Amino acid sequence: MTELKKYRWLMLFILGAIYFLACLHRTAPTVIARDLMQAFQADAALLGLIASAYFFLYSAVQPPVGILSDTIGPRKVVVIFTIISAAGCIVFSTASTVNGAVFGRALIGAGVGGIFIPSLKIFSRWYHADEFAGITGIMLAIGSIGGIAATLPLTYLVLFFGWRMSFAVIGVLALLCAMICWLIIKDRPEEKNWPSIGTETLQEVTEDTSEITMPLFERLSIIFTNSRFWMVTIASFFAGSTFLTFQGLWAVPYLTDVFLLSRAKAGGLLMLLPLGFSIGAVSFGPLTAKLGLNRNRLFLNSVIICILCWIILLLFNGQESYLFIIPLFLIMGICVGGILPILMTTVKELFPLELTGTAVGLMNPAAFLGTAIFQPVTGFLLDRSGVLESGAYPLAAYRSIFVVFLISFILTYLCSYLVFRKEE
Repeated sequence: MTELKKYRWLMLFILGAIYFLACLHRTAPTVIARDLMQAFQADAALLGLIASAYFFLYSAVQPPVGILSDTIGPRKVVVIFTIISAAGCIVFSTASTVNGAVFGRALIGAGVGGIFIPSLKIFSRWYHADEFAGITGIMLAIGSIGGIAATLPLTYLVLFFGWRMSFAVIGVLALLCAMICWLIIKDRPEEKNWPSIGTETLQEVTEDTSEITMPLFERLSIIFTNSRFWMVTIASFFAGSTFLTFQGLWAVPYLTDVFLLSRAKAGGLLMLLPLGFSIGAVSFGPLTAKLGLNRNRLFLNSVIICILCWIILLLFNGQESYLFIIPLFLIMGICVGGILPILMTTVKELFPLELTGTAVGLMNPAAFLGTAIFQPVTGFLLDRSGVLESGAYPLAAYRSIFVVFLISFILTYLCSYLVFRKEE
């Protein structure tokens, strides 16, 4: 293996480790949902607000993160924002009030929001164009492993050490990753005296002013006047927010309330969602590139499968065995894990390289903004249905949010169909 390949693997490992922690935070609230409700005397709506603070700030920082990645450099962006996320972990772990918990989650969301987009910018300079979709899928798969770690592993960590100590440790790990990133990661191959190998042309490498001198208004005008950009963004909004809301907040309460499972067993079943996500993230790229499958049809068929999965959950009458959840969660994870990299790649192909950071940075927050909205709204729907004497929510309460999720995926299909129809 050449030095270049070794370095690219090292770079992927470091950036992947940071993104691993970022995705762990997305799913963590579902594991500690009951702990947070007890610690802060919160109902489902208030719990949704605490969890959604992450996504509000995550989505808010995406546009400036994309612009900063195109100007000051992606390496600096990753380091600065990872330090912010570490501070957020400490604040969250020591919070004594709901306001403190919300502020801590908000800091975490703002911090980890500066990781994925600059990482893609770095990869665009270190990998050839035909490798980009694959490396994006691998990065998403690594993040999905973070989601897996936030299920059963985090469940046992919390059971042994408590949720506060667990998040303090995660904050220290994030700070360590930021230091390693600053010391090792480079924005371009030229900084290590290697020739350009990414998607930039030689002129763009030697005359690196196009990224900096294009006025912000001109950047935004080019992107916002592209109707296909908006359709992709809306599709990402509904598909991503539905998946993140269910996986990140209500999946474990659903399993414990409806099937009366222990938190450990529910955490084990929850692993199937991020596990499937990682499988889909790394497999859809090769399926389209190596096997010649139509990317657009693969995307649309995957959305249809997700729609069918939500219909099954909606029709469940409370008497079936929980074992049917195993294939259902796995299939849902695979489909969503596969379609999100396709959306990223579609946006990347809509614009020239000097706009990729800004364009993806404007599209990427859609799913997280949607999650920030969906989590408290679905919490309100659960509270409106009332609770049982045991303190659990009835099946009817979860059905009310499954209706919202089903409609969201139907809208995802309609928006993506309009985009891909124009490509044919």
